[in-house]
Amino acid sequence: MTMTESFRIYYPKSKAEQKRWTKEYGMNAYYAGKHWSKRKQDAEYWHLLTRSAINRQEVRKTPFEKPVVITILWNDRLDIDNHAVMGKMIVDAIKGRLINDDNRQWVKGVCHFFHTEDYILVTIKEV
Repeated sequence: MTMTESFRIYYPKSKAEQKRWTKEYGMNAYYAGKHWSKRKQDAEYWHLLTRSAINRQEVRKTPFEKPVVITILWNDRLDIDNHAVMGKMIVDAIKGRLINDDNRQWVKGVCHFFHTEDYILVTIKEV
């Protein structure tokens, strides 16, 4: 039996906040030369956001024992490839909680897709 776990990260409620949020964390902000101290703050924010989402939902308390594929579903105004930085910060946040590490031994792939819900859906599936 293949083990799967999912959790949701909710987008900001207001349209103005959503617009600011996607502009702040999309890949283009990083290509524009975002300062390292701001990048560090971004990572801390996403780690807290992700871990808080996991803690609010019924999600396993131990890492998967086999390698996994992580799928992240988005619904915002960004192009799909603009989610790379946010995806990395989400994966980093689940290290030690849902996955042992994010190296090639434990994570065989990360896929990004769109959906129509008002949240980011992260699914971890054993392979």
